[in-house]
Amino acid sequence: MVDSRRPPFYPLQVPRLLEIVKLIRIVNCLLTMLGVGLGAYMAWLGDAYLPAILSAMAAFFVCAAGNVLNDLADIGIDRINRPERVLVRGSISEKSALTIVVVFNVVALAIAFAVNSAVTILVASAILLMTAYNLYLKKVPVLGNAVVALLGGLTFMVGGFASDRVMAVALPGPPVPAVLAFLLHLVREIVKDVEDLEGDRRMGIRTLPQAIGVRPSLLVALCLFFSFVILTYIPIFAGWFGLGYKIIAVYIIDLPMLALLIVIWGNPSQKMLKIGSRGLKFCMLAGIVALLLA
Repeated sequence: MVDSRRPPFYPLQVPRLLEIVKLIRIVNCLLTMLGVGLGAYMAWLGDAYLPAILSAMAAFFVCAAGNVLNDLADIGIDRINRPERVLVRGSISEKSALTIVVVFNVVALAIAFAVNSAVTILVASAILLMTAYNLYLKKVPVLGNAVVALLGGLTFMVGGFASDRVMAVALPGPPVPAVLAFLLHLVREIVKDVEDLEGDRRMGIRTLPQAIGVRPSLLVALCLFFSFVILTYIPIFAGWFGLGYKIIAVYIIDLPMLALLIVIWGNPSQKMLKIGSRGLKFCMLAGIVALLLA
């Protein structure tokens, strides 16, 4: 007899839905939506909200599909590095995960098509790049990292082109967060490669830390972040953005993260690498806030 106080679908569907939420890494997807929203905001001229909302939804589904495909491609590595992952535990089958990838990508393209041709092209390009990365390019040192970084930057351009095609490429506008996001994602990808070194080595995936070593790779990440720091000062010196941007960019992102990366370079333990990876993700969110206040 079914307990009348609890819906009949509860024992099966709610836990499965929670596993899907974990599988798509919903925090990353929501950050992607915020990035699209920021890009739209920085190119805003009219009063039409629907294109920006639809573009953010399309980006959510692209990001979700890419994350699921990444877990499918990395299931062997995750058995070593991240045994808590959904597919490793078997709570969702690989066949179901592949279905999610296909459905989400189709939904993303359909939504993008409803916005305009530029957004459709960018979303289609993102799907192709994400697929190429997960199936092949992630095995190529640096190039795979650069593709992920490029996808991070494209997020803001999608929002920009949803708002206005001219303002989408104007300064100061979506190109500013796009370039900064590219560098920040590239730094994080290198740090994550160092963190996942053992699993990648066992699975025969050659990454930058395997090619040049742990500390040299972290030095590359540190130099890239220093380039990022320099670029964050350009909008300040150019007079584009105000005090809110300066406080967050310099005192909450640049200086603390630069100090943390120096510490990680000196002590590249798993704990410090994980802190660095999470710190860089926080920087992404803080950067969006800084530019919203700009």
